[in-house]
Amino acid sequence: MKRRFGISLPEDLVKKIDELSSKLGMSRSSLIQNIIVEVIEDRAHLLTPHRCRGVLIVVSEGRSSELVSRVLERYGSCVITRTHHHTEGVCVDVSFVEGDSQVILELESSLRKIKGVSERYLPLGCLR
Repeated sequence: MKRRFGISLPEDLVKKIDELSSKLGMSRSSLIQNIIVEVIEDRAHLLTPHRCRGVLIVVSEGRSSELVSRVLERYGSCVITRTHHHTEGVCVDVSFVEGDSQVILELESSLRKIKGVSERYLPLGCLR
């Protein structure tokens, strides 16, 4: 069963959604549904207490890269490996993280608070 509801989005975001759905050959509703499911699954994974592992990708510019480094160092207990790359004024950190889901959620939340930073955590599964 499907349920309709209305949301308000900025016009420029609607244009981007329409362009992407057209290029992918899918309806706007299908695209948004897929995006929402993906985000909910990624976030819900960390909300259930357990030990997990995943890949954390952080993109930053300028001074924000220093703040990213400090945050990743503060959470060193769960950052197993980390690579740092520079390309055209952008810093990209790729970290393999492993540990308590709550700690990884806090790490992700700390990064999200830094202006000029985008991050994505990709869970790889639970540890027993």
